[in-house]
Amino acid sequence: MCNESKTKILIVDDRQDNLVSLVDLLERPDLEIMTADSGNKALSLILDHTFALILLDIQMPGMDGFETAEIIQKNKKSRNTPIIFITAIGREDQYTARGYEVGAVDFMYKPIHPYVLVSKVAIFIELHRQRLVLETTGMELQKKVVELEEAGRKITEQQEEVVKKERLKVLLQLAGTTAHELNQPLMGLLGNIELLEMNKNDPEKVLKHISRIKESGLRISNIVKKIQAISHDKLKLHDSQSPIIDINQ
Repeated sequence: MCNESKTKILIVDDRQDNLVSLVDLLERPDLEIMTADSGNKALSLILDHTFALILLDIQMPGMDGFETAEIIQKNKKSRNTPIIFITAIGREDQYTARGYEVGAVDFMYKPIHPYVLVSKVAIFIELHRQRLVLETTGMELQKKVVELEEAGRKITEQQEEVVKKERLKVLLQLAGTTAHELNQPLMGLLGNIELLEMNKNDPEKVLKHISRIKESGLRISNIVKKIQAISHDKLKLHDSQSPIIDINQ
């Protein structure tokens, strides 16, 4: 199994024999176990690697386990990494309180029971893997949301284009209908004007033609008013309560 697919844990202890014993106890094919014999070396490894769990000795020369844990918890990259303190000091409340204060999730006291340690490590490794799965799933869901938003935008654009085409179709139909409606009174108007010129010396016929011209003019006026009354941006509610353009107008 390549290192990239292995889960990493870090063991920190100033005694080499303790490091060797813990590595031998916890070693398994799906784990990459890294070790550090001081707090400073541990912090250096944490900068370059992501660990599922840190096993940290409290009593170390120079920077002790509490100080190391405090710095780990202040680092953005490692602040959520669980820390199990391994210690030979007593179980006094002051040490326990200090440990949880700097970010410990558990304490193990020497001599360590091998089965208990292996079981606890296995639990934290599984929790780490589940968290990675959730993070991956979350990123995939976010990607799907972006894709759906883009698809929605394209659908909206297509709908707007359809509406524009339907509007144009309606306007062309309206223009044809209007031309047909206007044709008859216009022909009557022109015809009566021509007859008026022909019979201008006959008062009775002049009045008759003027009446018909007036009648044709009123019909044309009514058609024009109907056209002016059309609202091209009229909206109505769809069943989903979304506003849509009323094409039927």
